[in-house]
Amino acid sequence: MIKPQPFKFVCPECGFSKVVASKSDALSFVDISSICPKCQSKMQRKELGVFDALLDMISIKRNL
Repeated sequence: MIKPQPFKFVCPECGFSKVVASKSDALSFVDISSICPKCQSKMQRKELGVFDALLDMISIKRNL
C-alpha cells in the first residue's frame, strides 16, 4: 500500500488549521475528522503548500 500524502484542514470561520500526516497507509477517524475543535464548524481540506510541507517536516523531526 502507498502512504497517503499529508494534507491540511482549515476552518473558514476561526482560521484554525491542522496538518494531517499519516504514519501508515490507514487513516483513523481522527485523521479524517473535519469538525473544528475550537468553533465546531465544518473544516475544509486543502493540499499542503511548500511552506506548510516545510513546517510539517520540522515538527515531525522534533517529535522523533
